[in-house]
Amino acid sequence: MKADIVLPPSLRFIERDWLSSNHLLGRGGDGGNVLVDSGYSSRRELTLQLVDHALGGERLHRIVNTHTHSDHVGGNATLQARYGCRITIPLHEREAIEAWQEEKLHYATLGQSCDRFSADDYYEHGDTLEIGGLAWQAIGSPGHDMDSLLLHQPEHRLLMSADALWEQGFGIIFPEFFDEPGFEAQEATLQAIAKLPVDVVIPGHGPMFRCFGAALERADQRLAYFRANPERHGLLGLKVGLSFMLLDRGRLRLEELERTYGALPLIQRINHKYFGKDTTQLTREVVQALVGAGVAQEEDGWLVPGRHA
Repeated sequence: MKADIVLPPSLRFIERDWLSSNHLLGRGGDGGNVLVDSGYSSRRELTLQLVDHALGGERLHRIVNTHTHSDHVGGNATLQARYGCRITIPLHEREAIEAWQEEKLHYATLGQSCDRFSADDYYEHGDTLEIGGLAWQAIGSPGHDMDSLLLHQPEHRLLMSADALWEQGFGIIFPEFFDEPGFEAQEATLQAIAKLPVDVVIPGHGPMFRCFGAALERADQRLAYFRANPERHGLLGLKVGLSFMLLDRGRLRLEELERTYGALPLIQRINHKYFGKDTTQLTREVVQALVGAGVAQEEDGWLVPGRHA
């Protein structure tokens, strides 16, 4: 967290890593104690420890999810079991969650896990949610996920941007891999949030930041590059999928990886759409890309995290 950023006293930011989403805990008010997003399932115990500590013995009344990707909802079931809290998700993700459509939710397609949960309430663009005794406006943010929602607090000029805007970019535009106009949607989202009064951005990953205008400019440039070079976005999707697996499991046996990674439905879809390579060769190339970037390294037949993981 940037040292010069001070949130209102009813809010607490909990920064995680690239496997689990960040959290924002709002305490008090008529809405009680509310947690925004809950991390990844395999880190459920750490999530529980962090939230327990932040609550200081109080009860958690509600979880609000910005979207239902596994790294944002993976702690829902564990936290609900502990506190009996309600869970609120975007309205347009209701059907997929109720039927637990893992492919539509991108859990099965990327070999990810998520503890199953049931939602109690739903919200959509234009709704107002109380978090930390403050009124937050829900804003549709299609692009990374077509049904995701941002939360804006106008009086304190705060933006919970989820994966639509980070300090150095934004999340993978998954709809593009399914022939949906994700780039156009992301552009519309960036244009919409550029009009908001924002002093502090609370992203889904990475530290909070103030440089809102500069981050938007970088995001615009990144988006323009991907639109001009969609195969580079496809390659990024391949690398992110593998690096997520590595962060989750700690190490991956290279011999098995050549069979399992290339067989994942989303990896196959990206390969077919942009590259058309033999899956074994594709896997080796993605591994080498991560090794070259310092994100991973090969060690006695294993792929393990590198110095920049």
